[in-house]
Amino acid sequence: MGNVIGIVAEYNPFHNGHARLIEQTRARLGADCPVVCVMSGDFVQRGSPAVYAKFARAEAAARCGADLVLELPLPWALSSAEGFARGAVGLLGSLGVVTHLSFGSECGDLEALQRVEACLSAESFQETLRRRLEGGETFARYRQAAVEELLDPRDAALLSQPNNILAIEYLKALRRADFSMEPITFPRRGGPHDGGAADGIASASHIRGLLRAGHTEEAMAFLPRESAEVLRREIAA
Repeated sequence: MGNVIGIVAEYNPFHNGHARLIEQTRARLGADCPVVCVMSGDFVQRGSPAVYAKFARAEAAARCGADLVLELPLPWALSSAEGFARGAVGLLGSLGVVTHLSFGSECGDLEALQRVEACLSAESFQETLRRRLEGGETFARYRQAAVEELLDPRDAALLSQPNNILAIEYLKALRRADFSMEPITFPRRGGPHDGGAADGIASASHIRGLLRAGHTEEAMAFLPRESAEVLRREIAA
């Protein structure tokens, strides 16, 4: 059996960055590789409703390169990054055919992400974290400080960026479930996760902001043509 690509996303909406990930992965693993996507349904990770219906978002993904789109069940879709990743990776792994898990990250450095994941999964990390949790800082800050104590500070800094954090959770989920999927990551391009746009790529949150403000055509510029067609149809409806 050849390579089968697994991708986890919300496609809220499907934009140029999502299309780029599919293209990059196929360029590395084979132009004819099937792409299986796990996608949040009508509600997304932060608990808010998606900007348009899950069936239309799945259609946009299928028209832009995905071969199969599966819905991530609601309890996983609304969970923390750890739960979101565990549910999505578990769903892909249960298919028994997915060979590679592809995801974006700010760093684009799989070895660095794996070092941090191995650190977070080690018993020494739990001991270091427990010692630090006696203070009054946030869990995220203590987690990063504990990793910094055990690894290079540059590795610990990866935990300050949202796509890196989710990438590390994908790696943790792969380890804990003992799936044979091989991870592959690409550096995220365009504006920051909750920021603006760059090089024709904008974050989904920026695009949603444009839609809420009534700047529909400006938002459409950051979507592949097929995805924009679906979104225009949904807005008209």
